[in-house]
Amino acid sequence: MFNIENLTVRVHNKNLVRNISFAVPKGQITAVIGESGSGKSTTVSAILGILAPQADATGTVLFEGRNLLKMSNDERVQLRSKRFFTILQDASNSFSPTQKMKHQLYTLTALRLGHKKELFLATMTSIFKDLNLPESVFNCYPFELSGGMLQRCMLACALYIKPDVLIADEPTSALDMLHQQDFMKLLKNYHSQLGTTILLITHDLGVAASIANTIVVMKDGEVVEKGQVEEIFQQPQHPYTQRLVANHF
Repeated sequence: MFNIENLTVRVHNKNLVRNISFAVPKGQITAVIGESGSGKSTTVSAILGILAPQADATGTVLFEGRNLLKMSNDERVQLRSKRFFTILQDASNSFSPTQKMKHQLYTLTALRLGHKKELFLATMTSIFKDLNLPESVFNCYPFELSGGMLQRCMLACALYIKPDVLIADEPTSALDMLHQQDFMKLLKNYHSQLGTTILLITHDLGVAASIANTIVVMKDGEVVEKGQVEEIFQQPQHPYTQRLVANHF
């Protein structure tokens, strides 16, 4: 699905990401793991085409044979609205505090796809049931909902859109342990149901191990190790990965 080759991202002559390469296979869950400042989120921003204006990205990010870095802004917007969906670290940042959830969920889903409100309401109500979200959420403002409920609302949007690629950028870091587990279980069910290609960004090796097929380990803007989950846990090669695995146990 994705093939990232020699990606480098610079800001003011400083490399935030240095010459990284890894693949995101279609229909699988790939986890990119690393501490804060490792370059994980910068990599996602490069993929989505939302880097800061002063940032310069070189290399290739191939999606279905096309280099995303060479696409026009309009083409990127089309991809983000129709074929990609992103769940951010803090779901409250994805919603306006001044509008009720029904309108915002409609804007994030049905409006993108050209669906009428009647279809949206029927479909989203069914999705809510699957995610154990009460219909009363429609008439709530975001600040009236918990972080876990807001993240489930974002997952509901993904279930509605059925994107080719779901990018989850630290989706559990703002949640307590119980809600983290609940969300990861829902994300795993989502993948089982739709087979969507998922790129999961996390600093938590346990989160990655619970769901991913492949793990990519980043440190200081570089990929230091990559492999199947079993390989990473059983025979970590890089000292940083070895520390991550040791700390996990």
